[in-house]
Amino acid sequence: MIWWVILFFLAGMVLILAEFVLPGAVLGVIGGVLILISTGLGIYAFPEWTALLVAGEFVGAFLFIVIGLFVVSKTGYAGGLALRTSQHAEDGYVNVPSDRSLIGATGVVYTALRPAGSVIVNNERIDAVSNGLLIPKDSAVRVVEVHGNRVVVEPLEETVS
Repeated sequence: MIWWVILFFLAGMVLILAEFVLPGAVLGVIGGVLILISTGLGIYAFPEWTALLVAGEFVGAFLFIVIGLFVVSKTGYAGGLALRTSQHAEDGYVNVPSDRSLIGATGVVYTALRPAGSVIVNNERIDAVSNGLLIPKDSAVRVVEVHGNRVVVEPLEETVS
């Protein structure tokens, strides 16, 4: 009977490792079921060793999962799962170019910023966000940051009426 327990346990571990190479959850689920069968057979055959069997199965499963993660991350199997290149803005990978000429420009709040809304800067309506403050309509603001289409403004002291 002990050989069946070991056989089911090892078969379950092999299927869990295979799940890292051939993802799809089928092999992992079958491996988990085989581990549960192994645990059940072990408890049936050796009830006095229940705690040790359950602990050993959990530790073994955890170790094989860690080994599987290591195998995937350190070998070529991760090639289809992870991006190995980076997209940098200086290489042209931007969705909207930043208009740096807006930094320091002043304008008027068109719709209240709560913290997002619209402002008029250089006679152009721009979607903007405040730096966390509620800024009422017709307040004077200054552009402090521009990141793509994200324009951050801060209030000025005077109010335009």
